[in-house]
Amino acid sequence: MRSAATLTVAYMLLILQSTVLELAPVHMAAPSFGLLIVLHLGLSPKWTISSAAVVAFMTGYLFDLVSGAPQGVHAFVYVLMALFARALTRRVVVRKQVAPEGGYGGLRQAPLEAVLTAVVGPLVLALFRKLDGKVDSARSRVGLARGPRNLGGATQWK
Repeated sequence: MRSAATLTVAYMLLILQSTVLELAPVHMAAPSFGLLIVLHLGLSPKWTISSAAVVAFMTGYLFDLVSGAPQGVHAFVYVLMALFARALTRRVVVRKQVAPEGGYGGLRQAPLEAVLTAVVGPLVLALFRKLDGKVDSARSRVGLARGPRNLGGATQWK
């Protein structure tokens, strides 16, 4: 249920993003809603890694369909980003340097896109946290996916 609700909201946000980009009189930077969705999936402890990967794949595929990109490109990248975000939740230090003389001409709009994504990011992430809180129920998670619980100092599985 939570996956379907997340995909529905993701689809609406992707339609909004592609519509704004298509109707703009000039090529402009826009917030990357798909990236925000995938980061939420990867960083949220409420999503298992398998369900986050499936929803990230579907979100990427929807973005491929509405944006006209080759099918599967964003689907593949979004799954990798969800897995990468999950891996980062366990590791604190990450370094990446991009040399300005390296010929990365496509990165000229990256700072503006990053600022726009940062501006709308809290709103989008709050929307998905609220959606997770309304849809998530104790019976939707079964088996070992729920993780251990602590009862009187002894760790037991739910």
